[in-house]
Amino acid sequence: MKSLAILSLSGLLSVAALAQSTLIPLNTPGYHFLDRQDIKSSAINPSFHTSLKPFARKSAVLFLEAQEEATDMQLSAIDRQNQYYLYKDSKEWSGKGQIDSKKPILKYFYTHPSDLYSLNTDLFFVRFNPVAHLQYHKEQLSTGNDNPITVWPLDNNTRGIEVSGMIDKKVGFYTFMADNQSFYQRYVQSRIARDQAVPGEGFYKDFNKPDKTGGVDYFTARGYITFPATRHIGVQFGHDKNFIGNGYRSLLLSDYAANYLFLKINTEIWKINYQNLYTELHAQFNRGADTLLPKKYAVFHHLSYNVNRWLNIGLFESVIFSRQNQFELQYLNPIIFYRFVEQKLGSPDNAMVGMDFKVNALKHFSLYGQLLLDEFLFKELKAQSGWWANKFGIQTGLKYIDVAGISNLDAIGEVNIVRPYTYTHRGISNANHTHYNQPLAHPLGANFREFVGIIRYQPVHPVLIQAKLLQAVYGADSTDSNWGADVFQSYDNIMQIYGNTIGQGVRTQLMIAELILTYQWRHNLFFDLIFRHRQEDSALDIRDNQGNYVGAAIRWNIARKHLDF
Repeated sequence: MKSLAILSLSGLLSVAALAQSTLIPLNTPGYHFLDRQDIKSSAINPSFHTSLKPFARKSAVLFLEAQEEATDMQLSAIDRQNQYYLYKDSKEWSGKGQIDSKKPILKYFYTHPSDLYSLNTDLFFVRFNPVAHLQYHKEQLSTGNDNPITVWPLDNNTRGIEVSGMIDKKVGFYTFMADNQSFYQRYVQSRIARDQAVPGEGFYKDFNKPDKTGGVDYFTARGYITFPATRHIGVQFGHDKNFIGNGYRSLLLSDYAANYLFLKINTEIWKINYQNLYTELHAQFNRGADTLLPKKYAVFHHLSYNVNRWLNIGLFESVIFSRQNQFELQYLNPIIFYRFVEQKLGSPDNAMVGMDFKVNALKHFSLYGQLLLDEFLFKELKAQSGWWANKFGIQTGLKYIDVAGISNLDAIGEVNIVRPYTYTHRGISNANHTHYNQPLAHPLGANFREFVGIIRYQPVHPVLIQAKLLQAVYGADSTDSNWGADVFQSYDNIMQIYGNTIGQGVRTQLMIAELILTYQWRHNLFFDLIFRHRQEDSALDIRDNQGNYVGAAIRWNIARKHLDF
């Protein structure tokens, strides 16, 4: 993408004598601990913005060190071990994490607990780590009303490498590469067949064994460079994912879809972090022979403001557009209101606005939420007419740490509501809120109401017990219908102008109950035991299905995937 490449090159040429940090990979253990520290503090740190993820390692370490110096902070023994875990994982920024291993392997390997091999000179720092995820589990499945239960053996085999470091103590770099062969649960196989993409990954090849079919073979890769433009402005360019919000889900921008090319500019000054995100995405396509996939583009602005000791608010806007493989240069303006530009161009694109907030209270609670506005008319909203173009989403959630005074017992309760036809656009402009045949926000698309409850308990540092309950009601489509759940369908084909309600269409109830026991044997080497029950009850009995999944896994320097949809 020429425009992004030119911007990244011009930023690189203006590098100042400041270091830019690599990022903490999404969904890794450090995020929950950083959440705990943010809530336990008596004050929101003015320079740490939890709604913009992934976090920079440098920012996380500086935040933790500042928290350590606070006289009113009380850390449990487990918290201190989790803190030390993050220091070791970000040793280039923490003197406390730069401790040599007691027993290195062959003198050169694991000289530091977090790295298979690392090299530190005056010119550069680099670290190498292996990546592996080996999982075996069984599925007990029943579909429809009276179908017999069948058992399918499933497995996952991921192998790869992770490399990160810095050059001249200024430029950070990161790359992750892995080869995967996976036999997913039946509902995931159905999602792959529907979207023609592996959730969160994208491209795949069919992979079968003599005793079973339905497997997928795919390659995972992400990588980026980071560098400073000025003292307060940092630039990141690469392929990866981003997440906006403080919740388990995001209605603005989540990490559900595949990696994408992006240029990110973060301006951090005083209590403000202003993020510009320029992306190149893939429009909807049909899987087939090798060919160049159609492109589209999206630009996101997010302003995060730590108002005072307990309140953070954020303002969001985005526009998604397609220009026959050409970027719309007017959207490069980093501070203009996108809706004005979109209207000035003739309103061909999909502009959205939103906000998010976080309130920390009593060193135990964090109330958070999001509001997304796609389109709406206040008079129609006031009339409660169910007008189709009142398209919006609402999230509210509460985090409670050290529940009932029990150390390291934490809970989250979250509600997400999205009206029918939200994220969609008209015609075949490819301006819907999607990438590589997957939603950019919530995996259910639109036209749903969802509750997520999560309990995490860490009785000792190596052991984590997590229980999750997800309940949702959504309206699916029947043949040749568009009731507003499918974000790929044009809103030119709505079923009715008025009377639209959440769950309309083929009303479906989804319930997922999950229990995971994780043991961290060595730094970033995890053993998982997993039980998941998933049940889908549809107004069309033939679509009913339920399944029980029991499995065991070994993970090495890789996060566990969330397949809860």
